Amino acid sequence: MSRTTNRLMGLASLAIALAVAVWMYFRVEGEELWGYAPLLLYASLYFGVFRLTLYDKKGRVNQRNVASSATGLLLGLGFPGLAPLPFLLLVAFVPLILLQRRLQKIKASAWVVFRHGFSAFVLYNLLATYWVTNTGFFAGLFAIVANTLLMCIPWMFYYWTARRSPSIGYLAFAAAWLSFEFLHHNWSLNWPWLTLGNGFMQFPELVQWYEWTGVLGGSAWILGANYLAGMTDLWIGGIGWGGMIYSGTKAQRTTYPLAFLAVVMLPMTYSLVRYFTYVAPEGRTITVAAIQPNFEPHFEKFSGNATAQLDTFLRLSKSALEEGPVDYLVYPETSFGNVDEDLAADSPALRLLREELSGKGVGHLVTGIDAYHIFTAGEPHSGAVRFSNQGSRGTFAFEALNGAVQLDFEDPPGDFQTYRKGVFVPGAESFPFKKVLFFAEPFVNSLGGTVAGRGTQATRDPFTSPVASVAPVICYESVFGEYFTGYVKRGAQAVFVITNDGWWDNTAGFRQHLWLSSLRAVETRRAVVRSANVGACAFIDQRGKIISRTKYDQAGFLRGELKLNDKVTLYVRTGDFTARVAVLVFLMILLANVARTIRPEAFSKDKA
Repeated sequence: MSRTTNRLMGLASLAIALAVAVWMYFRVEGEELWGYAPLLLYASLYFGVFRLTLYDKKGRVNQRNVASSATGLLLGLGFPGLAPLPFLLLVAFVPLILLQRRLQKIKASAWVVFRHGFSAFVLYNLLATYWVTNTGFFAGLFAIVANTLLMCIPWMFYYWTARRSPSIGYLAFAAAWLSFEFLHHNWSLNWPWLTLGNGFMQFPELVQWYEWTGVLGGSAWILGANYLAGMTDLWIGGIGWGGMIYSGTKAQRTTYPLAFLAVVMLPMTYSLVRYFTYVAPEGRTITVAAIQPNFEPHFEKFSGNATAQLDTFLRLSKSALEEGPVDYLVYPETSFGNVDEDLAADSPALRLLREELSGKGVGHLVTGIDAYHIFTAGEPHSGAVRFSNQGSRGTFAFEALNGAVQLDFEDPPGDFQTYRKGVFVPGAESFPFKKVLFFAEPFVNSLGGTVAGRGTQATRDPFTSPVASVAPVICYESVFGEYFTGYVKRGAQAVFVITNDGWWDNTAGFRQHLWLSSLRAVETRRAVVRSANVGACAFIDQRGKIISRTKYDQAGFLRGELKLNDKVTLYVRTGDFTARVAVLVFLMILLANVARTIRPEAFSKDKA
């Protein structure tokens, strides 16, 4: 292909991206969703730039660009959503590993190294999480770019370490990557969706050993497999790339392929055996009905007729109860708004539900609520405090809550328990680093986010009843493995995930969120019921297998039985110990790098 033809293809791709952007604008003006349009937009932009930079000044194919894009493509296709190809993750970093060695050999600048890492990781992010843009264009774009930049930090640490200690360069990368994933689970700008270990979420039968390590143990496994695969230039007898020829010894040609096969096959073989032989511990069984009311969240749910929505809940609930009584009736996140947390049972919607459904076979109702708490005189204010002077109270302090309530229909009827969501979506529900980034408050407000934040609680308290202790997990909380174990440590025997997955339209987003619950089931050996406003209600057993689920964009209900479990897994006891070890290794290498930078002469004998 000539350079002229290649450039024309690049320009045509950029033109397609512009046309898609205009089409998206008119869609949102007409209150219509985008679906897969963001994927087409981002892919066209990337492909256009890739085509325009494919050849160097001498007319040769830029193999470095090809290598970085290959890693991005393998990671993007390996992460579930576009294709069920998680095995690609086990070799996805190989082109980048070979590229790093090439760049190290020619002593490339830090900018060149960064540019290729950015190219790989931005393609990964846009292929795997393009759907975030459906919540809001700038919010989605920020998530993709910011996460890409964060992923470049381990990549640059790889480059920095390899220049000083080539023998531990990849170890530094793996430790830094795991530390980055651990941080992404535990800071204000949390976005651990693309944790490598999540890549097998669609196939829980292959990662049953997550009950020991959690998904971050899976990330370590994937990074280890990539290291061994990255030694292909040694164990296939020699390859040439970019003017470099590698040739492995006879021992290496045997050791590396055998080690790669062992690292890949042994955990999966054990997992399959565990999956097909697993027997749930003895315990009670509860009957649950999950409701999917199907209110589109962008243009309908929060601006629609509340009475009509309540009628939908009643109609679906009564239909579910016609098939027999249930221990629990479960509704999605923020099903009812303007609820006083301290008087939740007396809110008009919940009072009407209790009146209409009493005597019809409901033991307990668990539902999400958009609530508030008014601070009493002398009560300490939280960091999410707001002030209002509306009504007859005068000026008063309150906090907004994304919460859940369990309403008892049996003896004593009318009793209720409440729970407050503890992990918030950055921007949409919380303002990360508010004290430092105070100047960005107007921008956050313009994006529809919140500066004040929401109230929360310190512990993950399950809802208790005479029949079970269940974890009320609200939406984003189901993404965080170690956080999720907090419910189990406090006695949860099963899990209800209540969510609103319609923000992303009918794309990979809601399916990925569903599959993440399978991983939580494996890690904790707790059966899960999901109730989604739009998306998928589902029953998931203790092996992570999805027993049944509803279809997208269809109102309905799902009934089933849930086996309770009181036993605790190793992961529940120890948490993300794999990542903590990685953090320790990362800090040790970081200190060594600093020392070698400050006093290189003291380490001159150690240069490889």
